[in-house]
Amino acid sequence: MKRLTNSNRTLKISVVFFLLHFNLSMSLQASKAYFPKLNKVTVYLQGAHLYYSDNVSLPAGNTELIFENISSLINVASLQASCKGAVVMDLKHQIKYKEKEVSIHKYDKEIEHVLDSLDELKYLIQDLHNKTYILETEKNMLLTNRIIKGQTLRDSLATLRDGMAFLKEKLSSIYEQSLKVERAQAKLQKLKNKLDARYNTLLLLQNNQTAHNNSHAQQINQVAITVFAEGPISTQINFNYFVQGASWVPVYDLQAASQTNTFQLKYFANVTQNTGLEWANVPITLSTSNPNETNVKPQLSPWYLGFVDYLQKNRHAKSLSNASMPMQVETISVTKAERNYDDEIQEDKKFVETYVQITESIIRTEYEIKLNYTIAADGKIHKVLINQKEVPMIMQFAAVPKLCADAFLMAKVTGWEDMNILPGNSRLYFDGAYIGEMYLEALTTNDTLSINLGRDKSIAISRKKIKENYKEKAYSDEKIETRTIELMVRNTKSIAIEVALDDQIPVKNGSNELKVDLLEGDGATLDEATGMLSWKLKLEPKESKKIKFTYQIRYPKGKTLAGL
Repeated sequence: MKRLTNSNRTLKISVVFFLLHFNLSMSLQASKAYFPKLNKVTVYLQGAHLYYSDNVSLPAGNTELIFENISSLINVASLQASCKGAVVMDLKHQIKYKEKEVSIHKYDKEIEHVLDSLDELKYLIQDLHNKTYILETEKNMLLTNRIIKGQTLRDSLATLRDGMAFLKEKLSSIYEQSLKVERAQAKLQKLKNKLDARYNTLLLLQNNQTAHNNSHAQQINQVAITVFAEGPISTQINFNYFVQGASWVPVYDLQAASQTNTFQLKYFANVTQNTGLEWANVPITLSTSNPNETNVKPQLSPWYLGFVDYLQKNRHAKSLSNASMPMQVETISVTKAERNYDDEIQEDKKFVETYVQITESIIRTEYEIKLNYTIAADGKIHKVLINQKEVPMIMQFAAVPKLCADAFLMAKVTGWEDMNILPGNSRLYFDGAYIGEMYLEALTTNDTLSINLGRDKSIAISRKKIKENYKEKAYSDEKIETRTIELMVRNTKSIAIEVALDDQIPVKNGSNELKVDLLEGDGATLDEATGMLSWKLKLEPKESKKIKFTYQIRYPKGKTLAGL
């Protein structure tokens, strides 16, 4: 009786376990595949965030929802979801393999037709072989006949003449028919070769199609979301994820106007994407952040000092002249377009004010474009206007006679840093004419941006060495060199101008035995760390000015200078 009771208890436990498992299985409703709408894209400097939403009807209990239209480049760790009026119980990425429909009978009918033709050709060719055999047999019988060979006892000249005529007639007929048979055989053989080749081609196509259809099955990326609802509801489910294969690059149009002394800075984004999904008619948000960069603060290691015995060698000092060289932009002669730039600027300004919302946070700036874009996954560039600003500028001529005899028209621009722009390439326009390209270094710490508007040949500039002395003291180990440089600037214009002039004197490279002094600067401003000299000249129409500066170098007699 006790054993029976234990058996009943075990049976009851099994039944209860089965019912619980059955109820849990039934509580998870059958999955349904959805094709959600991509309704927003945030593009980073590298990568993008894709946002989806879809309306669903949920029964009471747990429901697993399957969503397709997912990029194969999905970052699974970034996947997140929410559902109004329901609880997200589980969220995962999965891959479904859809087998391709195998169609290996595409060429069956044509192959069958070719095989039928080959069979028919086989009989025709055999028939010609039979005819050839008959003709050969007939010819042999004629040539081996005793009468034709003249071996009978009753041979006479008349009989021989008749036999030869008969032989000639029959042989001519036989050879004529043989020639026709050979020609027919040749035609049939060519046709057979073509049919054989076609048959082999069809077999190859059939095999390739079979191999293609039996290759990797089609991969479908899915997002599976399990949600719990207390009762039947109709609601909206949202999910998003980060994806590689997208980016945007800042580019600019800089338009300087001499009449108004203003600078129009247009801020564009070149957007590209290769995510495998078309962004069809969706609003775009551009972010200046980059999720691919590490967010871990670097740590400093101890910095140890010690003594090292070594022979210090003289090194050729690098010229610092490039630091003062204004950015050169090649002037390109183009025909000025006949159009109203003021109207164009106003239209772009209205576009930015109406359709672009700029949001600045502590670590990023986002530009939300309130217009829908369609961007195919083809890696091509799509240009989007994201901001623009008109800022004042001061135009000034600048020259570095040591490196170039031309003067450059420079625009000094302030107020540009309020746009929170990034470094990027820029097209440069002056009074509506395209003059070249430049790289806009937006991360500079200077509040004034210097932009080269082109060369001006109407300002004559020259530089020459007019004096050079060498002196050695009799009772000293010191050698002295003195040099004087003359700069000439002439304004051939009919208006007064200002010219910023730059030159330099050498600086010593860490040795206390070497001394460099500016003896005469003619009003120059000297940067002792770099040796840079600068002058600001005002020239009236047709006026010329000379600038002279003299510097002195002192060093030991037994050493040779490098870098002069």
